[in-house]
Amino acid sequence: MMYLKGIIVVAFLAGMALPALGQDQYVRPLRPGEDGSTRIQSSISMTLPVKDDEDAAAQQQAALRSFYKVAAVSCAMVVETVADTCEITGMTTNVNARDRNAGGYGGSQVTVTGQITMKVKFKASLSKTAQ
Repeated sequence: MMYLKGIIVVAFLAGMALPALGQDQYVRPLRPGEDGSTRIQSSISMTLPVKDDEDAAAQQQAALRSFYKVAAVSCAMVVETVADTCEITGMTTNVNARDRNAGGYGGSQVTVTGQITMKVKFKASLSKTAQ
């Protein structure tokens, strides 16, 4: 009797598992405009000293120019390391000037902070090694 109950339970469990085993995995097809890419966001913060005897606006522009150079190199670095393609799709920046001359030391500074959004296609070899 115990043997018969065991067989019934095994048959019941196998019957429940068969529909799950028979299902196909659904992979959503790409929508128009989708190309298998993803987005990467990178945050950057740069603080540069300011010379009090030079034009403040020119120094802020130089700091912002440095930020943009770093942003441009960021996409190249992503392609060099993990992606086949990279395109900068968005960027935010904020420039802040601070006078830190309190007490005769510290000096003035310009800080540039921002985020870069990049659209990338990862290298196929990365997904193969991750499995």
